[in-house]
Formats: sequence, C-alpha cells, structure tokens
Amino acid sequence: MRGVWGFGMRGIRMKLSGTKWLVWLPIAAAMVMLSAIACGGSETQVAADFPDPVETFDENDRAAINRLFLSVLRFQEQGDFASSIEVLNDLLRRDPGNPEALYQRGNANRTLGQLEDAIGDYTAALRSDPELVEAYLRRGVSHANLGRFEEAILDFDQVILLDGPDATMLRNRGLAYYELDRWQEAIEDLDVAIELDPTMSVAFNDRGLSYVKLGQYKRAIEDFDKAVEINPTFIQALDNRGSAWQALGNFNWAIDDYDRALSIDPTYAASYNNRGNAYRGLHDHESAIADYDNAIRLSPRSASNYYNRGVANGLLGEWSAAIRDYSFAITLDPIYSDAYYNRGGALGNLGDFEAALADLTAVITIQPTRADAYHSRALAFLNLEEEDAALEDLNTAILLNPELIIVYADRGVAYVRSGDYQAALDDLNKAISLDPELIVAYVNRGVAAYGLGDFDAALADYNHVAKVEPERFDTYAHRSRALTMLGLDDQAAADIALLVGEGADIVGLEAELAELRTLR
Repeated sequence: MRGVWGFGMRGIRMKLSGTKWLVWLPIAAAMVMLSAIACGGSETQVAADFPDPVETFDENDRAAINRLFLSVLRFQEQGDFASSIEVLNDLLRRDPGNPEALYQRGNANRTLGQLEDAIGDYTAALRSDPELVEAYLRRGVSHANLGRFEEAILDFDQVILLDGPDATMLRNRGLAYYELDRWQEAIEDLDVAIELDPTMSVAFNDRGLSYVKLGQYKRAIEDFDKAVEINPTFIQALDNRGSAWQALGNFNWAIDDYDRALSIDPTYAASYNNRGNAYRGLHDHESAIADYDNAIRLSPRSASNYYNRGVANGLLGEWSAAIRDYSFAITLDPIYSDAYYNRGGALGNLGDFEAALADLTAVITIQPTRADAYHSRALAFLNLEEEDAALEDLNTAILLNPELIIVYADRGVAYVRSGDYQAALDDLNKAISLDPELIVAYVNRGVAAYGLGDFDAALADYNHVAKVEPERFDTYAHRSRALTMLGLDDQAAADIALLVGEGADIVGLEAELAELRTLR
C-alpha cells in the first residue's frame, strides 16, 4: 500500500497461533507460531563442566545416596527446586557420574530457567548412560528453547532411534524443522505423527501452519478443519484458519473464525489483532481500529498490535495518530524495520522530510538490501531537493530489485530535476513499457519530452493523461505550456479556463505562458 506522497506503507502484521511445546516458548514474528513440546519446564543460561564418573563406592555411600534421592523427591514435590539442586550437588560429590542425579539436576535447572546448566547436566548424564532417552528429549527441548533447532533435531533423532517412532516426538522434530523454515520436512514428520495418532489435533494445526508457510492455503484450511473437528474449542486452530481464509481474500469467513475463537476466549488478543486485519481488508478501518484497541488492551507489550493500528490510522489519513502508533511499536521493538518504514512515510505525508529521512535511514541500517527503503528515502531526498542523493538511492534500489517499476518512473523524475531529460525519457519509457497503466509516468514523460523540445510528444502524453484521469489538474498546466509552444493558444486558453474553474491560482502560469509566446 502506498502513502499519499509515495513513500508507501508496509502491510499488516498477521499472527498465526500454534500450540505450545511444554517448554519451548513462542518466538514472535510477522506471522507467529506459538509452538510447544511435550515435556515440562522453562528456560535460560550458563554451562558447567562435570567430573568423569566414579564407578565404585561402598554400601554406606549407597545408603546415603538413597537418602539423598528421597530428599530430592520431597523438595521437588514441594516445588523447591533450588534446594533439590543443593542436595543433588551433595549426591554428585559422592557419586560424580550418577546419570539419574545428573538428569534430575538438569530437570531442576530447566524448571528454574537455567537452560545452559540443564544442557550441561543432560550431556553429562548421557556420557554415563548413552541410552537415557529422557535426557536426549529434554536436552533437545532445551536446545529448542535457546533457538538451537539443528541441535534439537539431532537429539530428537536419538530419541526416535532409541525409542522407536512416536507421534509426540515426530511432532516435536517437525516443529524444529518448522522453526528452521524447512517446512516440507516439517510436513513429512507431521504426516507420520498424524498416521500414528489420527486424534492429535495439535499435529493437524502444526501441519496447517507449515502449509501456510508454503502458500498452500487450501491444504492448510483442510488441516485446521480437522484440528477443530477433533477439538471444537481449539482457538489457535480457529484463529489460524481465519488467517488462511484472509490470505485467500475471504475476509468474511476469516471474521467468522475469529468471532468463534473470541466467543470461546474473549481475552485471546491474537484474534482481535487478526480480525482487525480482516476488517482492514474490507476497508472498514474504524472496526479494525476498535479490534486493535482491544488487542492492545489485552497485550500491551505486543509491538505488532500498535503497528497494525498505525496502518489503519494511516489508511484513514490520520498521520499523527499513525506516527504515535509506529513510535510505540518501535519503543517495544527497536529493530522493527516496517514500523520505521511506515513512520517515515507518515512523516513524509506531513511534510517532515528530514524526520522521514532519518526513519528510512534506520530501515536501511537494519535491512541494508531492502530496495523499497532506498526508493522511499530517495523520495525524501527529492522533496529536500537533493537530487544527487536521490539518484544514488534510486540506482541502488534498481540494482537490488530491477522489478520495482515505480523506481524507474521516480528516477525519471530525479533526472528531470537534474536537467538530464534524455536519461529521464529512457527511464520513463521503460516504466511505461513495464506498466502501461502507470499514469504518473506519462505525465513525467511529457515533462521530459517538453524539456527536449519535443512538444508534440509532450502533448500526446498530456492528452492521454487528461483522457484517462481528467481530475488530474496539474496535467492541464503542463499541457498549456506545450500547446503554447505549438502555437495553439486557443487550446492553451481553454486549459487555463479549466484551472480557473477549479479555483487554481494561475497568475504565475499566465506570466510563464506570455514569456513562452515570445520564444516560439
């Protein structure tokens, strides 16, 4: 979507909802999958080195170790995992290679969010007992929590190798493939998980999310249908199905699914956000803003909720409100490039080109290969009459993405401003050849042709624009100049009269035309 003066606005942020691994916390993104694994715990830091196992100890040590294990169990039952770790430390001083003690300490560390310590414990346990399946599982989940999905997959491979195919474990590995953008492999694992357990609604939901990533929305909807059939109150699957319908442009069906999800859980912020996006697709921006308001009320730390409300405010021309929303989004997520981009566009629409320039430079700093950011920054430079800087950015934009047709048209404008009318004509011819309906390119090609003294070609372009978009009144001012240079003063006077009828101030134009008549 483009802004009024051409910076453009990036589109909405949709959230896809997943089902949680018990300990794999959700990763936020443009489309969010809240996925999770089947074992308990939480997450965070710091590795430890462990002594080599000691294989022999006397009966008194065995009795003491048994008593210590009982203490560990009691502390864990009471939720006192810090004390259980102290006891396990004592136990491991007596028996440094005890795999069960290392495994239990890993679990306690996981519960306390000390994921690096947990991974160290599970690794030490596996050195003592290479077939301790649960240690592979929990180490894999811990790696996943830390974003190390390749390592997680290696551990899940071991679980499947040692324990045989299992629906839950195949789903876990599928989720890891999903997080690595290896969606086809995710689907293959989820296929087997579903074959092993056809009632696993979460696997259908997850496979649907993978199909969404591949752009196969109809297959995704079939999976979300099945997930909801198995579990009619599965709000994430309902929400995801709504988002798939939305991707297909079926906004009303999407709204039906979001309504159903919210009827089950009126506090589910993602469905308010996504329903707002659907209302925006129907051009009902007021309803969209009302939904974004609710999403923000329920999830005030979500940058995308503010961002989406900013988009809706921008579409209503409420640029100041849009800027406030984008600013909130940036405060919550300082590297939110789309928020900088859209705020830059909003600032440009308010005429604050210096501030727009700063925001678009921030986008380029975050995403140095983003062609549309170079294009938009060039527009800011043009409005600041810095043609050389604009041309440099426009050249970069074309180098990064030769398919951006509008950039050729705008580079033509920059060349016109620089007085290089032939280069301008070349770019504008290319833009029109790629998109014959790009009307602004005809206007500017007329200006370039006029600058080269080809008044007939200029007149042909202005006539075309006046026929296709008669409400584009700047065309009549341009055409009056070409008509004057061709000696068609009566027709030029008719264009002047039309401008007067529209309330235009034509004093300067009339003086210019009088001077042109002396030059022909």
